[in-house]
Amino acid sequence: MLKHLFPSSPKGALILYGLLLALVLFSVHFIDRQLADLMHAQELSHPGLKLLSKMPLLLEFLAGLTIFACISERFRARFQALALELVLTLIFAFSIRWVAKWSFGRTWPESWITLGDGHNPSWVADRIEAFHPFAQGLAYDSFPSGHALLTFALAFTFWRHMPKLMLLWIGCMLAVIAGQLSLNYHYLGDLLAGASFGLLASQLALTLPPWFKGRMGIST
Repeated sequence: MLKHLFPSSPKGALILYGLLLALVLFSVHFIDRQLADLMHAQELSHPGLKLLSKMPLLLEFLAGLTIFACISERFRARFQALALELVLTLIFAFSIRWVAKWSFGRTWPESWITLGDGHNPSWVADRIEAFHPFAQGLAYDSFPSGHALLTFALAFTFWRHMPKLMLLWIGCMLAVIAGQLSLNYHYLGDLLAGASFGLLASQLALTLPPWFKGRMGIST
C-alpha cells in the first residue's frame, strides 16, 4: 500500500498528484461551503476534538526525540536514516506551508481572528469564500491546512521506517482531519490540500537522503 503513495517514476507521480489535485478542486467547488455550514450548525466543541486537531504536536515531539536520540552512538546506528529524513521532511513541510499559504490566500470557514476593523472575513459570518493570491495576513491563511500538512508529512516518513506501527500513523492522519473538520477550523479542501502537500514533503525527503548521505559520509 505504502509504495503506491511514493511512485518512483515521473508518470506515477503525475498520476498520483493529478488525482489529488482533482480531489481538492472537487471539494473546493462542490463540498467546502455546504460542509462548513453543516459543521457550524453542529456547534461541536468537545475537548477531545480539540486534542485531535493538535495531532502535529505529537508527531513533532516524536520527530524531535528521534533526532535528539542520534546524539548517542547507541541510537545513531539504528535511527540515523530516519532522523535525516525527518529533518528534511520538516524543512520541506514548513517551506511548502509558507509558500502555499502566501500563494493561495484563501479565507477561512469561520471568523475567529480579531482584526483592527473587526474579524476576519469568513463563509459562516460574511458568506465570503475566496482565494486572494499573495494576500498578506492571517485572514488569508486557510489553504492549505498546516496541521494536516505537518501531520501527513511526518506520519508518512515515520511509516516508511516503522511499518509495523502503520495503524498509529494512519490514526494520526485520520485524527487531525476529524479534529480540524469537526471544529470547522478548515474547509475539507484545505485539509485535502494539506495532506497532499504533506505527502509531497515526505516524498522529497525520501528522494534526497542518498545524495546527502554521500556528501556527509554516512553509510547506507
